[in-house]
Amino acid sequence: MTNPLRPARRKPLFSKGWVSALLAGHSALGLAFSVAIYLICLTGSVVVFVQELERWEQPTAPRVVSVTPEVIDEGLAALREMGPKDAAQSVSAALPSASNPHFVLSARSRDRMNSGSWFADASGQPVLKVRHDVSDFLVGLHVDLHLPYGIGTVIVGLAGMALLALVISGILAHPRIIKDAFRLRSGGSARLSQADLHNRMGTWGLPFHLIMAFTAAFLGVFLIVLGSVAATTYQGDMTKAFSEFAGPSARGEPDAPRTDPVPPSAPFIAAATAAAPGFALQSVSIQQPGAKGQRIGIGLRDPRGLPLRESVIYDSKGNKVFASDVAERSFAQQMIFAIQPLHFGWFGGIFVKLAYGLLGLSMCCITATGFQIWLIRRRDKGRPAPIMERLWTATIWGQPLALTLAAIPSLAVDAKEAPLLGWAAGTAAAYALACLPSMQDRLAVSLRAATAVALAGLALVHAAISAASGLSAVDPMSWAVDAALLLIAFLVARPMLKFRRSVVAIPSCS
Repeated sequence: MTNPLRPARRKPLFSKGWVSALLAGHSALGLAFSVAIYLICLTGSVVVFVQELERWEQPTAPRVVSVTPEVIDEGLAALREMGPKDAAQSVSAALPSASNPHFVLSARSRDRMNSGSWFADASGQPVLKVRHDVSDFLVGLHVDLHLPYGIGTVIVGLAGMALLALVISGILAHPRIIKDAFRLRSGGSARLSQADLHNRMGTWGLPFHLIMAFTAAFLGVFLIVLGSVAATTYQGDMTKAFSEFAGPSARGEPDAPRTDPVPPSAPFIAAATAAAPGFALQSVSIQQPGAKGQRIGIGLRDPRGLPLRESVIYDSKGNKVFASDVAERSFAQQMIFAIQPLHFGWFGGIFVKLAYGLLGLSMCCITATGFQIWLIRRRDKGRPAPIMERLWTATIWGQPLALTLAAIPSLAVDAKEAPLLGWAAGTAAAYALACLPSMQDRLAVSLRAATAVALAGLALVHAAISAASGLSAVDPMSWAVDAALLLIAFLVARPMLKFRRSVVAIPSCS
């Protein structure tokens, strides 16, 4: 008989059967996409700092604080003179900013020999070819896994949608998520410890995880849909399909003479900045320079911390052909244009990037512990999967090692494929070690030690090479990145100083 004075228990929002079904679906989806999500989150945590890495790759590039429209014109003219006459289909100038104090000139031609980017000095003269092999490799690995075009994009897009589903199902499958936000059961069962770490890290970073998952799913779906539209409507021309968002491109005849003068950029810059008060000049580009249909593009950015970009295109007579007008659009439309910088943390300065980097690593840890929970559960039930344990260990610690090895060849050779080969060699070596049963108890420690040594070696060798060029000529950001690599190497190696062999040889995130 119930006590009428005792308040009735509140009926739970979800039944136990519903929660169990959600957990089962959550586990199955996580297992299916665990490797892809881990690699995408790991590379994403690094790509957040892609501008800093680009400066680290070429620390002796000339530093330029600001340029005038006349210097921009001088630079674009000098760029055209570097190749055969009228070979460039487009030339552009990326202006220096506080986060990237370089003046970069780029040319795109029908042949690769006359295409590329160059660092220019304060007078606008190209002096050093841009070489961002490591940064480009990391961005490519994050965006399409360096798989043939279309395949990698689809896989990454599906992984983004799976990540969003995992975040939502993880919330719904834990009714006590807020009540247990600070509950950590350490020192007891390995499965409970890993489960608490998985759930707590997921709870503490929940707003970030939702933003990352949503923007990743959005970008993935956007690229898949855009590729489909390009294939069906624009005969596979992605540039033409994207022109609906970025503006039309000038089309010139390959052999048509280019006798028209290239107009000075100052009037176009003045018109574009006047139409978007508060926005700063970011880039100037000329499509089909010297041709009758040449067009001048002006890129603007919002320096107030908002992830907004404006793009305005004029013909040679000063008539506006296209304007993105992002600042005048609705909030929802502005968010569409802000998805990419919001996803990568490319707004708000270095502190926002640091927060993105740390929270991105927390997503790697959540992914790692999720798979470990499944492995421990199998072991507790008497169905251990030692091969799967070693392969997962090779993924967790083999990928940081492989990414470090991808950067090492760039110190010695100028080859676009070198980072990919270094990463592939590191990945293959990690999985080869995982195939050895004798590595069951020490694979994680071995790979972790190799990662720490590789990080420290990369930083020290890079610093020595930079110092040989003259301390005054080196970008201070280069020293900061080298110091960060040494700090990361120390943090990776530190737990091994207290390492104790466990009966259950499954690596942890610590």
